[in-house]
Amino acid sequence: MHPLIIARVLAGRSALRRRETWSAERLRAHQARALEELRSFAVARSPFYRRFHAGLERAPLGELPILTKQVLMERFDEVVTDPRLHLADLEAWLRDLRGDERFLGRYWVSTTSGSSGRKSIVPSDAREWSTVIASYARANEWAGVKAGLGRRVTMAVVSSTAPWHQSSRVATTLRSPMVRSHRFDASTPLPDLVARLNALDPEVLVAYASMVRILAEEQLAGRLRLRPRAVNCSSEVLTAEGRALATRAWGSPPFEVYAATETGGIAAECFAHRGMHLFEDLVIPEVVNAEGRPVPPGQSGDRLLVTVLFSRTLPLVRYEMTDRVRLSTETCPCGRPFRLVAAVEGRTDDVLRLPGLRTPTVDVHPVAVHQALDALPCAAWQVRQEADRLRLLVAGPPPGFEAGVVGGALAAALQRAGAAPIGVAVEVVETIAPGAAGKRPLIVARK
Repeated sequence: MHPLIIARVLAGRSALRRRETWSAERLRAHQARALEELRSFAVARSPFYRRFHAGLERAPLGELPILTKQVLMERFDEVVTDPRLHLADLEAWLRDLRGDERFLGRYWVSTTSGSSGRKSIVPSDAREWSTVIASYARANEWAGVKAGLGRRVTMAVVSSTAPWHQSSRVATTLRSPMVRSHRFDASTPLPDLVARLNALDPEVLVAYASMVRILAEEQLAGRLRLRPRAVNCSSEVLTAEGRALATRAWGSPPFEVYAATETGGIAAECFAHRGMHLFEDLVIPEVVNAEGRPVPPGQSGDRLLVTVLFSRTLPLVRYEMTDRVRLSTETCPCGRPFRLVAAVEGRTDDVLRLPGLRTPTVDVHPVAVHQALDALPCAAWQVRQEADRLRLLVAGPPPGFEAGVVGGALAAALQRAGAAPIGVAVEVVETIAPGAAGKRPLIVARK
């Protein structure tokens, strides 16, 4: 690890730790100051924001326009605050990325897989990058994982090993004697992955939510023999069934982490497992409906708007994420001042738009699919929307599996949600093929 980043991460994590003892009033005051600094910087240094926020310099946050991924990437060269940064140059540079190189010797650059239709490219300077890493260190610490000069931790991360993926970039930067992080490609054939994990026997297991479920099945079957002190999952919806399987497999619930390439950590669970605490000292989250109006706790929003308080190279103010988030109405006994996320229910992109019973079309929320399939006894499942039907892939079902019954149950659930009768083709497969970043989304809706 670069000495400068070591110092910044340690200092940043110490600062974050102090904020976790703040009162709600002190947290709001911090947000107000940080937001004012971000907005002033963006308008002064970004040609895009000078136009985008023209005449709104004193308007409250909720009255500012929403920044979509499409607009962000189309106007990238005007959004960034360093005129030397150009999207075409970054895209070309990323194609040759192999290790911990920095663009112009200054910027760590990460990109998404583009599974939602378009990639995001995010350059970060040393201050921003160390904050991203500190946000992930916070999530690990809340899960009971503490590393230091006198306490080395062995960690297995099962995700993407693509060098442009943020988790790969973080791991490359974090090479240190304190954390022995071993990365495994989520697309590795399962028997090979199980053998390699058994040989390592990590203290901490980090994986996509879909992979946590698969590995829990392997553990319960006796093929995987891990004894982790903590299991962290992220990047995908953690279903109730997946959580229950992991709890049975390793004796305690997994810790869910909510993060994105554009933001770093957004929220994470603490020991109480009452939901994920929002990192409100780093981001200002707004849960809104399809029209962009606020949604109260206890109700699911259609998207999440995030204002990244530490973003400067690529300022993000009211940036739209198509995640369906529901805030909790409860408080956590841990005493932290951050609000709780009850659930991240998937992306708006995961909504199935189907012919309706009473309307030409109806949007079916992913919850309807989960209710029908989460208890399905199998290693994994995936629903893929095709032109005139749904295809349900089922991996590793038990003997006596009745495809017709399962397909009928899914079709019935969709009709209860207002969809017209639709064909469901059930296909038994050996494994669910991963996407570009190694993820196995539960629902693949037509774009």
